[in-house]
Amino acid sequence: MRGKISRAAAALGIALALALVGAAGEVRITGQLLSYQDGFVFFTTGDGFRVSPNVAIHDASGGPTTLQPRPRLWARAVFDAQGDVTELDLSRKILPAEDDYALARKYAVALSSPIPNPELGQQAETTHHIPIRVTGRPVLVQFTVEVPPGTPPNANVYIMTDASGWNPQAIAMDRIDALHFRVTRRLNSGTDFLYLYTRGSSQTLERGENGLSRPPREISITDADARSVSDTVYLWTDQASGGNISQPFTLPTPYNPAPFPNLPPGFPTPHP
Repeated sequence: MRGKISRAAAALGIALALALVGAAGEVRITGQLLSYQDGFVFFTTGDGFRVSPNVAIHDASGGPTTLQPRPRLWARAVFDAQGDVTELDLSRKILPAEDDYALARKYAVALSSPIPNPELGQQAETTHHIPIRVTGRPVLVQFTVEVPPGTPPNANVYIMTDASGWNPQAIAMDRIDALHFRVTRRLNSGTDFLYLYTRGSSQTLERGENGLSRPPREISITDADARSVSDTVYLWTDQASGGNISQPFTLPTPYNPAPFPNLPPGFPTPHP
């Protein structure tokens, strides 16, 4: 009897060992998708991962699926030992957590900021002891912005830049949900530009958390496979206290090219 138990225990041990060997280097995490394109998958955490060219797309409950990876779907990502996503299991419903997310973050090619405050996150990126390498290679950059709760539900959000002559509709963003918009662009490393968020005009420009005009945001693109940028808009100009969007005798500036938006048609622009 003891011999049979010993043999059964040995067989069970061998089976467990084979299972562990088969699973070695394989990490599984779950989360909500933010974007899937150009060989990368981004989760709403802001982290981006490289996708294998032969990635398998399945239903999270097992078997084939007609779903395609897109924002707001839930997914189980399976990584190989090299850190590439080899399988995405999709679901319209929230998926329970599996492996520790920290196991997958070492594979991320675009990391979310560990600091919730976006301004602090930008300061961390400018640390001078980190060597900066620039070759002009294309970098996949994803911008995600959280807008204030008072944003009109039918609003469009844009990015205006100094490179576009501060055109308030230079880069249109896609709505993710009621408070989040995103857009992905390929930018060459070495690109530097200033930018601000707007709802399509200089009268709907973003303001700082204190309600005052804020300086433009700044970004510098260095060599990377992908990069994720997360920003927060605290207030729009037309929603500022009292609805004052301009002051008397204000000269046009690159950031406020129309300082007298409420004048009647045909009325000449006053000068100081």
